Order: sequence, then C-alpha cells, then structure tokens
Amino acid sequence: MGVIWALLSVVIVSASQLALRYAMVQLPPVASLRQFCNHLLTHQPGTLPLVAGLAGYLVSMICWFLALQRLPLSRAYALMSLSYVLVWGAAIVLPGWHETFSWLSFAGVMSLFVGVLLIFSPGPRV
Repeated sequence: MGVIWALLSVVIVSASQLALRYAMVQLPPVASLRQFCNHLLTHQPGTLPLVAGLAGYLVSMICWFLALQRLPLSRAYALMSLSYVLVWGAAIVLPGWHETFSWLSFAGVMSLFVGVLLIFSPGPRV
C-alpha cells in the first residue's frame, strides 16, 4: 500500500509542477506585485492553474506522509524521482509547451528510471 501512496504522490506532484509552469507563463511578473495581485484577485488566466498547482502540492504531501508510514525512506524517495521522468515526458509531448527533445536529457531520465528499477529489484535472499 505504501508504493501506491508514493506513486499517487508522484502523479499529483508532477501534475502540480505542470500546472504551476503553465500558471507562471500566464501570470504577470511578480516584480510588479500590485499588478500580480490584481491579476489573481480578478481571476485572470493563470489564477486557477496556480491555485490548483499549490493545492496539488498539499495533497501530494499528504500522500507522501502516508507513503512514508508504510515504506522505508530509501524506497519512497527513489519513487519520488519518477516525477522528473513524468514532467520531462509531459513537457515534450504536450502541445504548446515547446520543450525540445535532447538525447542528453533522455540519458539522464533513463538513468533515473534504471536507478529506481535497481532499488526495487528483488535482492538476494539471505
């Protein structure tokens, strides 16, 4: 059950990161605080993804807490790195995000994925 909570946390935090990135592109710069606050208070584009992204982080932390009650930290933390894989893949595949594919990034993402597989592979029975 701990793995399910950890994977749920990974999916939610990945969606939250994507929502926050989308919001930051839509919102005015925070440097002009008055304009930024007015933008948020009048529910302009970017406000809902910002709120959803922040709420997603909160829900993800609850899932993470539940996962840590059931999994050793070494395994749970390894699963959390799958978020990088999901966000990278989504940023390339989603239309309008204009992220470019690079073999170097792919190699990094695959090394993360292989590392998680190694951590979760069954060890020798003693």
